[in-house]
Amino acid sequence: MAELVTTDSPAAAPAEGAPPIPGDVAELIRARVGEQPGALVEGLFRSSLALDRLPGPDSSRPDSSDPADAAGLPAPDAVPVGRLGGLPALPAGTAWPEAGGRPMQLLAELDCAALATAFRSTGPGGEGWPLPAEGLLLFFHDEWLSDFTGRGCRVLHVPAGAEPRPAPAVEQGAPVVPAVPVRAAWALSAPSYQDQELERLFPDDFLVAFDLAQDLAERMPRPEVRLLGWCDTDTGRPEGHRPLLQIGSGALAVDWGECVNVSFWISEEDFAAGRLDRVRHGFEVA
Repeated sequence: MAELVTTDSPAAAPAEGAPPIPGDVAELIRARVGEQPGALVEGLFRSSLALDRLPGPDSSRPDSSDPADAAGLPAPDAVPVGRLGGLPALPAGTAWPEAGGRPMQLLAELDCAALATAFRSTGPGGEGWPLPAEGLLLFFHDEWLSDFTGRGCRVLHVPAGAEPRPAPAVEQGAPVVPAVPVRAAWALSAPSYQDQELERLFPDDFLVAFDLAQDLAERMPRPEVRLLGWCDTDTGRPEGHRPLLQIGSGALAVDWGECVNVSFWISEEDFAAGRLDRVRHGFEVA
């Protein structure tokens, strides 16, 4: 049986308002680590939104034989929430974000009210929507700069209704990612062995956390695009932060070279306070 962290550790208490765990996942956890550790593991699970492109004649994607690669978005439940790429709806007086003198790329423009609807209507209920309930969230990044300092990304919360802003002229063309309309549905998210919160539950045997995380990764869907939740990739984790948005390269018609995932990270303090002006930026390289 797994050796449990002592009760005076900050990781020992299940998180308040933790989402419900499906029976088969709960059985898997308890089979691996036992009853009491299993309850603490379940307390680490987080709610998230899995995003997938809207169905249509141009929205086909390669089939995957791996169920962990499926977005898990049943068509009747998923809610249109905005788009990946395209041109941002920037209000008058709001500058196009730059990094090192270069215009950033818009990676996502998401409608906050639609996100909140998807979170509440397709989820298990009982949880409050943790991000703004109105307006738009715009996620910009610089494809050449990722050092977790925040210099290579910007997240803007702006009022809805502004007209799309033309991209600034740059030497090698405008930094526009082809637009992909997306829908969203609630999805359960589990920590990985790289997340300290899980590792700290089993301080005497790292392999317990590793094996458990592998079990969960094989059982639970891993969408190409996830808002909130835990990190699904091998991207480094900035201390004291949680992922805000993760976008796999397969979700966009872009060539990122060896980069396979871009992520936006927010500190626990800023997440609790609703601050979006200090978000950080990470890449995963194949």
